[in-house]
Amino acid sequence: MLQDLGDAQFGDARLTARAVALASQLCTQPDVSIASAYQGDWAGLKAAYRFFDNPAVDPAALLDAHRKAMWARRIPHSWILIAQDTTTLNFTGHPSTEGLGPIEYRWDRGLFVHSALAMTAEGVPLGIAAQKVWVRDLAEYGKSARRETLPIEQKESYRWLETARAAMGGLPADSEAVIIGDRESDIYELFVMATEEHRHILVRGSWNRHLYKHPARQLWPAAEEAPVIGTSVIEVPRKPGQSVRSATLELRATTVTLMRPHGKRRAGRDPIPMQVVLAREVEAPTDARPIEWLLLTTLPVASATDAARLVRWYTYRWRIERFHYTLKTGGCHVERLQLSTLDRLTRAITLYSIIAWHILWLTYQVRLDPQHDCSGVFSPLEIAVLRRLVLHQRPQQGPRAAPRDQEPPLTLHDALHAIAKLGGFIGRRHDGAPGVKTLWRGYRQLQWILWGIAQAPSLRD
Repeated sequence: MLQDLGDAQFGDARLTARAVALASQLCTQPDVSIASAYQGDWAGLKAAYRFFDNPAVDPAALLDAHRKAMWARRIPHSWILIAQDTTTLNFTGHPSTEGLGPIEYRWDRGLFVHSALAMTAEGVPLGIAAQKVWVRDLAEYGKSARRETLPIEQKESYRWLETARAAMGGLPADSEAVIIGDRESDIYELFVMATEEHRHILVRGSWNRHLYKHPARQLWPAAEEAPVIGTSVIEVPRKPGQSVRSATLELRATTVTLMRPHGKRRAGRDPIPMQVVLAREVEAPTDARPIEWLLLTTLPVASATDAARLVRWYTYRWRIERFHYTLKTGGCHVERLQLSTLDRLTRAITLYSIIAWHILWLTYQVRLDPQHDCSGVFSPLEIAVLRRLVLHQRPQQGPRAAPRDQEPPLTLHDALHAIAKLGGFIGRRHDGAPGVKTLWRGYRQLQWILWGIAQAPSLRD
C-alpha cells in the first residue's frame, strides 16, 4: 500500500513523503482519532493536519498513484471486475464542519461517497479504481419530481456513468473490464454508454423495461419464458440473524432488445441489445428470502457455464459493500473524523479508502492463496513477531525443527490467523475465515506489541 503512494504527484516531493508517512501511521490504528494515532507526537500531528489542509494535495493524485500500482497488481489476470456502489457518511455530530449538506433526512449533515472497487476474476480486491465525493444542495432537497425531467448529466445518477469511465482509465491493453452494479445502476444511459463505447457491464435489473419486437413485450416475462440452461451454487454472506449459507440457483438465459424509455429522447441510440440471465433460488430455507436476480449484460451467454460465471461475478459485488463497511464501521471509522472543512474531509477519506482496501485485500487474498509469502506484505519486524505468535498460539511438539535462519517463509494464512486471534478469533473448524473487523482489532493489537518493542530495544532479541 505504501508503495502505491510513493508515486503520488503533488508537485512537491515533501508532500509525497508526507503521504507515505501519514498512511503508515494511520494504518497502524485506523479506528482511532488522528490525534490518538500520533500519541503525543505533536510535530507529526501538526504535519498531518497541514497535509489535509494543503490545497496542493489533490485526492485525484492520491488515487492516480494507487491506481497505477493497482493495474500492476492485476498481472496475470486478464479479466478485471469493477463493482460500483454509493454510501453516505454522517457527520451530524460535528456541526462545526463547513461545507456539508443533507443526506437521508433534511436535518442530518454529511456527504456521499461513490466508489468503484477493482477485483480479480476470483474476487480479490485490487484497489480503488475511482471514487466520487459530493454534497447535496439543501435548496434541492425534496425536489425529486423535477429532477426526473433533467438530462442525466444534471442528475446524481450520472455518477454511475462518470465513475465507470474514470475506473476504466489506464486499463492495460491486455485486460478486459466488467462494470458491475446493483439495481440502482439499472440506468438506460449506462446501457447506451456501454454499447457506444464498447464497454462490458453486468447490472441487476430493476425496471420491467419494454422490448423491441419481442412476443413478451416486457423484460421480466421474457426472462421467465426463457429455458432453464443449468444451475449454480453460490455462498450467501451472513446477515443479522442469519449465518453464511449456500444457495442453489436455477438459471435461465435469453437475448432481448431494450426500447428507449419514454421521455429519454436525449439518451442516445435505440434499441439496445442485451443478454439476460435470470437466477432464482430453489428450495430456499423457510427463514430466508429466496434469491432472485435478473442480470443484464453486454457479455455473451452461450452456455450454462457462461451464465454461472456471470452469477458468480455478480456475487463479488458484495465486496464493495464490505469495502464501505470497512471504511465506516469495520475498521477506519471515518465518520469520527473531526476535520473542519469538506476539502479536508475529502482528502482524508481518499487516504483512508486506500487503507481500507489494504485490509480488504488481506482478507480475501488469504482465502484464495493461503500459502502466499508474507515478505511483501508485512515488515521484517512484523514477520518476526508474527512467527513468535504462531509458535505461541500453536506450540510445536518436540525440539525445534530447524534453525531460525532456515525456517520456511511465513505464509499469509498463518500470519492472518495469528492477527485474527489477537482480535478475538477462536479459530474452530466451524468458525470459517476471520472477518474484516476481527482482523482490524488484531492488527491494532499487533501494532501495540511493536510499539512496546520500540520502547524497549533490549527486548528485540
